[in-house]
Amino acid sequence: MSLKTFFSEQARNPSGLFGRVVMSAIFDRGNSIINGLMEEKLAVNENERILEIGFGTGKLICKIAKRLTGGTIEGIDLSPTMVAIAQKRNLKHIKEGKVIVRQGDFGEAEYRESSFDKICSANTIYFWSNPVNYIDKIYRILKPGGDLILAFEDKAQLEMRSLSKNVFKFYSLDEIGNLLSHNGFPGSIKYASREKESQIFHCVVATKMPSRSERGNHE
Repeated sequence: MSLKTFFSEQARNPSGLFGRVVMSAIFDRGNSIINGLMEEKLAVNENERILEIGFGTGKLICKIAKRLTGGTIEGIDLSPTMVAIAQKRNLKHIKEGKVIVRQGDFGEAEYRESSFDKICSANTIYFWSNPVNYIDKIYRILKPGGDLILAFEDKAQLEMRSLSKNVFKFYSLDEIGNLLSHNGFPGSIKYASREKESQIFHCVVATKMPSRSERGNHE
């Protein structure tokens, strides 16, 4: 396995000593800007039910949990290594019932329809084997009026790095917008970007619009 492929696979699914030590440090430092942008766009309400797909070390989950009183935040991550780190970091919140973390593939996990107020994910869409199926599932388990918040790095800067295109799929801001608008989120998408030291990070907020009957029930 080449170094490029090894690092790319570790970014997708951290494992072993390298995942536990090196990738966890990279995630905590390297994701600070993008997680900050995503947290800002989440605009957390203390009673919401939130899901994070691919939570890494669980740092953002911990920050959000501190703001919840009657709400909960769940997380699912492919990596057992990251789950162990996130469980340790969030032990207090897990015992309080505010945090639930699980290991697994979101595409295969079971969730009730219309069960989350918000769903978020940072730096994971590159690895979604079937993004249309993922977005369709997210749409189904979001409550009407709920938000999907996706954060990711600019396509051009990712293409400049030594990353395997067999592991990563790069997306531009427009490509993400089109993907969402054609799969359940038309006309309900907002964009935000943040730049630091020539690095560009994007965040897309897509709202699940209530159906006509649901809107009628609230009028």
